[in-house]
This record gives sequence, structure tokens and C-alpha cells, in this order.
Amino acid sequence: MRQQKSQVLIEFALIFPLFLLLVFGIFYFSSIFSDYMTLNTIARNSAREAAVVSANDDAERNAKYMEIRTRYAKKTLPLDIYTWNPSPNGNDTPFSITHQDHNVVVNINATMNKNGSMLATIVDGLSGNKPETLNLSITYTMYSEDNKN
Repeated sequence: MRQQKSQVLIEFALIFPLFLLLVFGIFYFSSIFSDYMTLNTIARNSAREAAVVSANDDAERNAKYMEIRTRYAKKTLPLDIYTWNPSPNGNDTPFSITHQDHNVVVNINATMNKNGSMLATIVDGLSGNKPETLNLSITYTMYSEDNKN
């Protein structure tokens, strides 16, 4: 009877770390997915707003795109697994809205947050110091309803 109690303790000691790894893996990948869905929603909503912009020339269109971009650049990510901080003046690549061939193209790029994220440290170790493998690049294209140009 006493040997069976020891056996249960040893089995628990062997299985429990694997169980914790599974639980924390589910949590971290859910966090990644949550940030991805938020960025995808930002791209879709900004593309839809930009698609209905009516402008007389490219300068006016770009000014209205900048207003949309500024409004959506203030959105925050729910868990900050990714770095999302586009500059307010629009001179960076993490978030852009452009007009190409009667289409509105929204590009969003987000990198893994290396500050304070245990996941970034784990991914850094597992990927051989190549954490850019989990960076996000979202492109959303929508037909522009402005047929003047």
C-alpha cells in the first residue's frame, strides 16, 4: 500500500509540468490570437471607412485617410503581446492607408513585444533568436466607392 502512494506521487511529479506547459501554451496562443483579431478588426474598419471617402483630388483623399489612420492608431491591444504604437504623424510603416487602382489598401505590421513578455523570451530561445517568425503583417484591400479618379 505504501509503494502505491509513492507511485502516485512520482506519476504526478512527471505529468504535472507537462500539464502546466499545455495550460500556459493555450493561454499564450490565445493572447496572440486576441491581439491578432484586434489588429484585423482595426484594418477592416479603417479600410471600410477609407473606401467610402469622397475626395476631389489625391491630397484631399490622403488628408481624410490620415484622419482615419489617426483615429484607429489610438486603439490599444487587449494584452500587449504585440507592439502597436504607430506614430501620430503617419510617417511610419506599422499602419498605412493607401489608394491603389481604385482600391483602398490598409497595411498593419506588429512585432512581438520583447519588453516584459515571458512569451517573447521563450520564443526567442526556441527559435534560435529569431522571434520575427511570430511578427504580424496584415493587409486588407477593399474596393473604393469613390469613382472620381
